[in-house]
Amino acid sequence: MSLSFEISKELADYASTVREWSTAECRPYAREADEKHAPPANWAEILDTSPVPLGRADKPEAAPVPEFDEGHYVSTAVITEAIVYGDIWVVPALGGGIGSLVVEAMGTPEQIAKWYDPVKASGAPTGFGLTEPGFGSDTSLVSTTATRDGDTWILNGTKIFCTSGATGEYVTVFATVDRSLGAKGISCFVVPKGTPGFVVAKPNESKLGIRSWTTSELLFDNCVIPLENRLGWSAEGEMVTKRSGRSGALAALVHNRPRISSMAIALAQASLDVTGDLLAEQKAGFAPQRWAVIENELENMGHALERGRRLILRAQYLVDIGKDADDAAAAAAAKGYAPQTCERVIRRCIQLLGPEGWSHELLLEKWYRDVKIMDIFEGSGQIQRIIAGRTLMGRLVG
Repeated sequence: MSLSFEISKELADYASTVREWSTAECRPYAREADEKHAPPANWAEILDTSPVPLGRADKPEAAPVPEFDEGHYVSTAVITEAIVYGDIWVVPALGGGIGSLVVEAMGTPEQIAKWYDPVKASGAPTGFGLTEPGFGSDTSLVSTTATRDGDTWILNGTKIFCTSGATGEYVTVFATVDRSLGAKGISCFVVPKGTPGFVVAKPNESKLGIRSWTTSELLFDNCVIPLENRLGWSAEGEMVTKRSGRSGALAALVHNRPRISSMAIALAQASLDVTGDLLAEQKAGFAPQRWAVIENELENMGHALERGRRLILRAQYLVDIGKDADDAAAAAAAKGYAPQTCERVIRRCIQLLGPEGWSHELLLEKWYRDVKIMDIFEGSGQIQRIIAGRTLMGRLVG
């Protein structure tokens, strides 16, 4: 892959096929998914209509997504944008989850073989339990506790907005083993579904956007798990890997943040295309000077989205070639720029369309609600801009 980040014809054609399919087959169900807070009831049949493999967890026997010369992370970002261009509801229907990425980032070889390899092969969903009532970006404030009792850990606490928390094979839960240590006292524990004391209080919380995504409130009430379920530690209670719970969480998120940004780009591009088509139909009603201004504004918004794409591709390219240290800053730049820019693009599209833009007849108001969270979860845009600034200017920035 060259430094121009021009993707190959093979990947471009594949993404184009997915995008056309998602627009035709998935977008018509976008409003239903939003209003019912769940994917459409016939989601499996809708996915069956895809002309190319999508990497579905519900059909592990199906052909996998092809490997492209660009690498796994770059091709995933490109294909994710193509999928979400239809609508955001498709993503959770495909399965997966970021809980397994935490296992990969900080697990022992035995833990990776037990909890990462199987879900990677099957695509089964896994949950990620970090956010709690009372804190957001400051992860050192984790108050869920893990108390050792012989050969077990006992978890007590609450997690909120846990993606795939109610449906995952397991949830990676962040808890403190010693509050006096602050962030250094945080560890991560694998809690399989069905574990006594693991309670799904709200299967899907009521929220502004991405309503079709299952984000759950989870309670841990004297939840007992084996000693070996502490990631990075052996069954004998000895540290094997060097990552703490918090750094493991952040390492897992670094690789996924550009993918989140790809989703934001998809929603903004869909909004821009819908807006451009509708305004073109109304061209006769604009004075030539006014139409020239509108065309220029639409073009500039397209350029802004293209800059976001290039940041995303650069971040994922660095992961694919093994430069994870450089990727932390590149991922922060992609996450700090794209979602916030996409929110502004969709808002401006709505304004250009006037009352029609906010109407229920179009999906722009829904996509605007959906894109808001992209700037917040998995590391807020403010934090990402601090990370990028510190990379350029030093630790005192921010």
